[in-house]
Amino acid sequence: MNNSILTIIENVIKNNGEIVAIKSGPHSLTYRQLGEQSDRLAQWLCSNVEDNEPVMVYGHKNPQMIVCFMACVKSGRAYCPVDISMPADRVKDIAEAIGNKTILATENFELNGFRVIGKNDISRICDQAAGSGTAFPVSGNDTFYIIFTSGSTGKPKGVEISESNLSKFAEWSVNLAGARLTDEKRNHPIFMNQAPFSFDLSVMDLYTSLAMGGTLVCVDKAQQQNTAEMFEYMRNSSITCWVSTPSFAEMCMADHSFDSSLLPEMELFLFCGEKLGKETAEKLSERFPQAKIVNTYGPTESTVAVTFADVTPEMIKKEGPLPIGQPKPGTQLVIEGEEIVIIGDTVAKGYYKNPEKTEQVFFQTPDKDGKMQKAYRTGDKGFYDGKNFYCTGRMDGQIKLHGYRIELGDIENNLMNISLIEQAAVLPKYDGDKIKSLVAYVKAPSMEGSFSDGKKIKSLLKEKIPAYMVPKNIKFLDKMPMTANGKLDRKKLEAGLI
Repeated sequence: MNNSILTIIENVIKNNGEIVAIKSGPHSLTYRQLGEQSDRLAQWLCSNVEDNEPVMVYGHKNPQMIVCFMACVKSGRAYCPVDISMPADRVKDIAEAIGNKTILATENFELNGFRVIGKNDISRICDQAAGSGTAFPVSGNDTFYIIFTSGSTGKPKGVEISESNLSKFAEWSVNLAGARLTDEKRNHPIFMNQAPFSFDLSVMDLYTSLAMGGTLVCVDKAQQQNTAEMFEYMRNSSITCWVSTPSFAEMCMADHSFDSSLLPEMELFLFCGEKLGKETAEKLSERFPQAKIVNTYGPTESTVAVTFADVTPEMIKKEGPLPIGQPKPGTQLVIEGEEIVIIGDTVAKGYYKNPEKTEQVFFQTPDKDGKMQKAYRTGDKGFYDGKNFYCTGRMDGQIKLHGYRIELGDIENNLMNISLIEQAAVLPKYDGDKIKSLVAYVKAPSMEGSFSDGKKIKSLLKEKIPAYMVPKNIKFLDKMPMTANGKLDRKKLEAGLI
């Protein structure tokens, strides 16, 4: 696959037009419909939107979202996905940062000062007869999409991913998935989409599926809150490729019916977005012995993921964390001090209209042939053992308690190594500006959560870490709070909203 991602998708449309490209609940869209509708909407954008500024696309899991994404890039404009789970103030901040007064919305949405093209108007435009093709789709170093992440200032910052970045990523992800599927599944993979489109994990399932001519099965927010309904939907969809955060898989495994009898077609689990724990990987391999498990790593700033590791029983048994593995072709990882630095062809252009933040973490560096390449300082700590890379936490994940320097991730990892515990998070408790103690939040279904249970966990922890690192309080939760992106919601824990 040496062509651009748009060319690859166009070839799928041409050769397999009647295959379902996107399925979300009762709604679905074939590749032919995706091609025709996005062409018409692209032409409308060219005729009705004066500049080539990026376009916000607001909504959730409606297939119309993908039509909007394709229409934007076919018209020469980047798109910026914004999910309905984002609070109104954050949506407004993003809209103002993007700067385009036109917004495409597949759900009910209004914003003062902006022209919102709603779902009914989008459907009408997509149903109108129009000529084929558009003149100047995005290409090369043109921005393909912008995904906003939280910023240290309290305002979100937009990561600009170019067409070349995405095409290089998709080339790798297609090979990654294809090499681990049987011939039958490789010819028509069925990918699960868990993450909202405003979370870059969704790029892995969306564009890998489209480039392979697969079907993307979207699991929406409502379904994720009803396990029985979600499992039935998954079963009926015959999913073969699972893409999610580890936390989402852990949530599913809390139900004992989540195994290969529920999803007999499952052949591949792809994880990204947060650390994959050994216990999660081990349980998953027991429940899905026929499926392969791949751990990947990468920040939004390097186009979803840049490393991969096939999780083996030997890795699970080995002391220490699971590796993040080897970098993909076109990428180099360097450890500077303890920090992971990513160099290569999927490192983002930078932060949208934010040169100061861009210069802080993005830079150019020569490769072995002297050619300059883009590089990104991740802020993640890691090391290389001569075979695999490992990510061990954040550079800024340290606290000081009673003069001792403590990594909260260190305590969490040791909690997770206690067989009674399925999930864990450790947070500092403040007295004013000073850290007074540590609190551990744990999900341990086999324990009652009594005082003696807390004492037992502390005792087990003391066997693994120094006493000063053992949390003063152990709080037992039936269910760990999660964000819309499927990650552990630490803010809810901090605020006591549990």
